[in-house]
Amino acid sequence: MSSLEVHATDLEIVDALQISPRASWASVGRAIGVSEVTVARRWKSLESRGLAWTSVALHPAVSHGSFIEIRCEGRKLEPLASLLSKHPDVITVGHTTGDYNLYCITIATTLDGVLQCVHGGLPELLDASQIRISLFRQMTGGVDWRQGILSASDERHLHEGHRAGVQESDSTLTHKDRGLILQLGIDGRSTPTELARALSTSPAAVGRRLEQLQANHQIVFRCDVARPDFDLPLSMLLMMKAPPLNAEHTALLLGRWRETRFCASVVGTANIILIVGLHDLVDAEQILRRLTLEHREVEVVDQRVCTRMTKVYGRVLDDRGRSADVIPVDPWTRIGKP
Repeated sequence: MSSLEVHATDLEIVDALQISPRASWASVGRAIGVSEVTVARRWKSLESRGLAWTSVALHPAVSHGSFIEIRCEGRKLEPLASLLSKHPDVITVGHTTGDYNLYCITIATTLDGVLQCVHGGLPELLDASQIRISLFRQMTGGVDWRQGILSASDERHLHEGHRAGVQESDSTLTHKDRGLILQLGIDGRSTPTELARALSTSPAAVGRRLEQLQANHQIVFRCDVARPDFDLPLSMLLMMKAPPLNAEHTALLLGRWRETRFCASVVGTANIILIVGLHDLVDAEQILRRLTLEHREVEVVDQRVCTRMTKVYGRVLDDRGRSADVIPVDPWTRIGKP
């Protein structure tokens, strides 16, 4: 990681936004001990270079989806990864070692949306030598993650000024929220005024709806980075087998690990899929050791190294892991207009 690319202050800014992606620049500045102007300037630079960005995501509990493992001939690998990345409900595409050398994750708000996707919704998969599909009814971790740089006392500054006592409602995410989610998929820090202008509504209505969706655990905001530039060039994919009655609970515990980038309990012989971030291959041994110590009942069925990401939650990446394009995640894409 080059200090010319990512400064120590940049690491702290990103960590602050991973804690609170929509925090004011003044709050971030207080948390890390620099001026509001410095934070805004450095974030603008990170964002313009594709090194960091913010977006919105479905809350893990309402994220129905599929994890698709793909075996593909070498000459077809890059074209297939590129084509899969163009689908708005394919949130992530990654390259791995092993027999299945590519994977993608799809998402929807309903099981029907997932099934429409996996049954003919991705015609590019006809070029694959073999595929294996695992369904999940919720993600258990990895939707939002952080580096863990700031202390608890620093974190308090990020929550100052937040409205307290927002009441949960019986409101759930619906197709009517599609425009709002797509706009926030482009920039998770868009203000209510900016969103209202794009959606032809009022800032007050937008702000109220965002509060409702967050309070009711329908959406979360996230801040992501060009991982190789932030010293996370690799990740490891683990396919695991846990006692069926314990799989969901185990996946929830694994989802809380700071290293977790994706975790879900799925239907299959390997009933937990876990992806963890790595600084180096040595970290893989440490992860496996921790897994053995904390979850002795879990058997690792397969392990692979994720060597490169083509897409991460709606962001199409270049070969250096930087944001090159955005295709806002659209979990309603198979449903069409209401």
